[in-house]
Amino acid sequence: MIRSAFIAASCAIALPLAAQTSSSSTAPARPLDALVAGAQVWDMTPEVFEQTFSSARFDWLSDKKEGARFFGPGLSLWNAELKIAEAIIEFSGGKVARMNFSIYNRGDSDALINDRSVFEKRVEDLRTFITKQLGVTSTERPKNNATAVSSEGYMWTKAPAAFLLEYSFQREVKSRGVPFRAEFIRLRAASIASPTAPGVAATSTAVAKASLVENVKREENGDVVILSVPMVDQGPKGYCAVATAERVFRYYGIPVDQHEMAQAADTSDGGGTSPDKMYEALNKLENRFRVRVRAVEDWDYQKFLRFMDDYNREAKRDGKKEVDVRNYVYNSLTDIYARMDGATLQKAKVERDKAGYGKFQRNVQGLIDRGIPVMWSVTVGMLPEPAIPQGGVGGHMRLIIGYNLKTNEILYSDSWGAEHALKRMPTAQAFAIMNGMYYMEPMK
Repeated sequence: MIRSAFIAASCAIALPLAAQTSSSSTAPARPLDALVAGAQVWDMTPEVFEQTFSSARFDWLSDKKEGARFFGPGLSLWNAELKIAEAIIEFSGGKVARMNFSIYNRGDSDALINDRSVFEKRVEDLRTFITKQLGVTSTERPKNNATAVSSEGYMWTKAPAAFLLEYSFQREVKSRGVPFRAEFIRLRAASIASPTAPGVAATSTAVAKASLVENVKREENGDVVILSVPMVDQGPKGYCAVATAERVFRYYGIPVDQHEMAQAADTSDGGGTSPDKMYEALNKLENRFRVRVRAVEDWDYQKFLRFMDDYNREAKRDGKKEVDVRNYVYNSLTDIYARMDGATLQKAKVERDKAGYGKFQRNVQGLIDRGIPVMWSVTVGMLPEPAIPQGGVGGHMRLIIGYNLKTNEILYSDSWGAEHALKRMPTAQAFAIMNGMYYMEPMK
């Protein structure tokens, strides 16, 4: 039996010791001052951007160069006085349009803030510092309830840009045993000419459900694929589930990011999201964002026990070791999978559940044909697939974005940047490693 709930999407990356122990104080300097130094940044093309910031090291989030990501130690603004963990630069019309600097978040920060007074002082110190750097007075932005979580902030306008210092936290509720927890602090910037400048109310450009089919491309080789799903790089933290959710929201024109979703879904500091909490969080956001959330295939304990009976029959037939799940206590589903043989797993799932396999194929085809990407919960490390940053057997969430009936493959995408944007896997293998399937779609 399983002692605790399965963390379906732990998906943390095992880093080398050197990467784990390096600190920003000893890392090579990677200044990004040119991004906040004047008006010229808003005229930067991707080519000029590459020339300007090549030494600071960044990755393009797509082959179209519509977004760039800086991550890791050494990043800073304003003469290294403001350390940042990550910077996302978005392009529109071939020029820089928006910037998002992560100053603090639970997934990337070395030292977590769990004291409200410390957090509030940090925000106030940042407000004072940014006011000094920009030379203009800030205004308090009303609480924003239009995103995945409620946030507060301060704004500065200094032509041709607007800046927003935005922060969020989990309030302490002593009667329920809920502690205070700092969630994120970020600095956003956009050209005043941009319709999505910080503080502008109409930041969402939600798409119509009927228009999604226009995103489906049918290739001569048999690929049927959605090519317009935005890429997000979750980095080394276990944010695959919330990063996947961000990608789907952004595909629908809804400005939600993984740090907001991590707060909404109560993602653990170490990186892992309970499938129940994730599904619950998405359901709570249905009315706010006018989307419907559905579970195509959810993990069920009794169904899993029946599958394990099938697995053990196949294991006995193949001379493989059986796995006792009825009389032995395991900490997680991953512990069970780590004791299983991959080939036997696939046989037990595909050959003994032909009806389920057929349903999986029909569901994937039906959703992709409508232009709806599928949030796909899996156990990686059981069967061969292209290399991923996550090592060993473990829970993960990725997106199914297409299929190919000629080659009997599903096409999928991992949230680790451009090189993971489009990959493929035999459909039988995809069904074998599946733990759950979910999707969101616009209500209208």
